Amino acid sequence: SLSGCASPGESATGQLDLAKQTTLTVESLIAAYAPANDVASIHQTLTSNVIFPCLSKQGQSYWPGTTVVNLKPSANTASIMTAIGTKYATDNGWLIVDNTDASGNESLVLTSSAGAKYTVTIVQGPQLSITALSSCFPTAGLSGMKSY
Repeated sequence: SLSGCASPGESATGQLDLAKQTTLTVESLIAAYAPANDVASIHQTLTSNVIFPCLSKQGQSYWPGTTVVNLKPSANTASIMTAIGTKYATDNGWLIVDNTDASGNESLVLTSSAGAKYTVTIVQGPQLSITALSSCFPTAGLSGMKSY
């Protein structure tokens, strides 16, 4: 039988890849709440030049992601936000906070039980903007990478 040992760097790379893939998947699921006939284009950032330290967890970082859905002017942005809010408010493992800024723009902050955070906002354009922070993962062996 064969057995293998993973170096700490490989383990961290695997955990980074898992956090990143989970983040991209959830961004795509949120973006899918925009009806296809209302979507002009979608841009999802697949890599980042940086990872950021998790303030609450020593030796761990999070991966930042962004998805922007460019909507047609006729899109019903309120119903898109309502559908996203309804879905995550009733889904186990999610905490949802509904905010409205001084300009009257609504945002939803969705936090998973694993600690990932997704901020969903309708911005001028109109665009459905999804800014994500993955759950924290160990960063030993990850320093110096050109992209994550």
